This record gives sequence, structure tokens and C-alpha cells, in this order.
Amino acid sequence: MSIDEKMLLQNKILGILIRDARQAAGKTQKECAAFLNMSAGMLSDIEYGERPMSLPELEALAYLLDVPVEHFLGGQLLETVEKKPLPVKELLILRSRVIGVLLRQARMAAGMTQEECGKAINVSSSRISAYEHGQTAVPLSELATLAEILQMPLETFLDNENNPIAKMVRQDRASEQLNHLPEEIQTFLLDPLNTDYLHTAM
Repeated sequence: MSIDEKMLLQNKILGILIRDARQAAGKTQKECAAFLNMSAGMLSDIEYGERPMSLPELEALAYLLDVPVEHFLGGQLLETVEKKPLPVKELLILRSRVIGVLLRQARMAAGMTQEECGKAINVSSSRISAYEHGQTAVPLSELATLAEILQMPLETFLDNENNPIAKMVRQDRASEQLNHLPEEIQTFLLDPLNTDYLHTAM
């Protein structure tokens, strides 16, 4: 199987998983596309594997559908929780920049040039440069192939503990859990004077 055929297959598999998760969440293509600042036609192309999707876009969509990003790599669905508005456009740009830095570090550690990486996935070296500087979002199929070429797990780019989308998800869930506790316990937990007691309990 050629590189192009492999990436096309990855796009189609991802599209099927996205469509399945969207329908399970009761969301329309129009709703999801608007959230990602793209047209419904573009999202339809993604679901049919005719257009690649970047990891930041996938992370944002996973947030909207309340599905962990790992689901699209074989993970499990989470329970539905109430959502707050996300500054999606800014977060997508930030995540693309972070991924670009990680990609550049991995490429240099592997001793490969931008030209060599570009040739490996049939794109120009200038496009690899645009990926590394966060100027262009890396399609997930290309990112997965580059990760394989650079001999590093794709999960490296997920950065679940630090990326802003994941942080907001964790904060939302923590807030939701706190709200379900009795009022007197909430008051105790939120009182700075009780910090030492909490540390002792931990």
C-alpha cells in the first residue's frame, strides 16, 4: 500500500468514526461545521474521507460531541456533560502552533530535513515549514504518517494534560462534580483556610 493510499484509508476510517460520534450526540453536520468555522459541505467531505482533518479540529469536535479524542483511535465515549462556549478559533490556532513545535522537535531529533519529510508524504518542504510554524493545520492523516516516519507515537501530539481544550474539559467536569456535592461540603472545599486539612486527607 502506498503512502497516499494509506492516508486516504485513514481519512475514510476517521470520517466514519466522526459521523458515528456526531449522530450518537444528536448533532447535525451544520451544527458541527458552524462550531468549527467551516461549511457543512467541508464537514461532509471529512465524514466521507474526501477531505483531511487536522488534530486541533478533531480535538474541538471531540469536545463538542463529548467524546475523548482517543475514541477516534479506538477509545470509549464519555457521559454527556453541560458545555460552556469555547473560543474555538483562537484555540485551533494555538494548538496548531503547539503541534508545529512538537513536529519540528521530532524532525530535528530524527535528523531529517523539511524536504525529506515533505517528500515522504508527497508535499513540499515549504508546506512542512508552514506546519512547523503553525501557519497551516496539519491534516491528521499526514500527521499520523509523519509520526510513523519519525518513529514517535501519534499520542505525543495529543498532549492531553496541557492543551487548552483538554484543560477546559477537565475544568468543566470538575465544576460539574463539585456542583453535585452537598452545599456544606462545597463551602468547606472552597474555603482557603481548610487547605491544610485537605492536604492531610489526601
